[in-house]
Amino acid sequence: PISSGSELDQILSASNNRLVYEEELVNSSNNSDFNFRDVFFDPENVIYECRVPSGRLGIVVDETGIGPRVKSVNAMSKLNGKISVGDIIIALDEVDLVGASPDTFWQLVSRKSSKQERCLVVLKI
Repeated sequence: PISSGSELDQILSASNNRLVYEEELVNSSNNSDFNFRDVFFDPENVIYECRVPSGRLGIVVDETGIGPRVKSVNAMSKLNGKISVGDIIIALDEVDLVGASPDTFWQLVSRKSSKQERCLVVLKI
């Protein structure tokens, strides 16, 4: 699980580091009444980070009101054993995905596919 303090600050301090494209994705997909902070600070939620190297994720996601939900994980995926079916991805590399559609998620994944390591922040369901 993510602890508060510096890790949270790193996740939430993305405004200086985001590409304009990422800002547009976030602003177009998020419901202004519900965001990453709401999910993160709810004491009943279990949140964890899942780091994955560059390349394909090997997962299928579907849409929920909260964000992209993991529908299946390929047995050969680098995420196999790290992420579970039903879990909801709420951020990718400091970009808030709460309320985002699967299309928005995949656009962002595509933009970051060559990055050495990506960090998914996941809501455990």
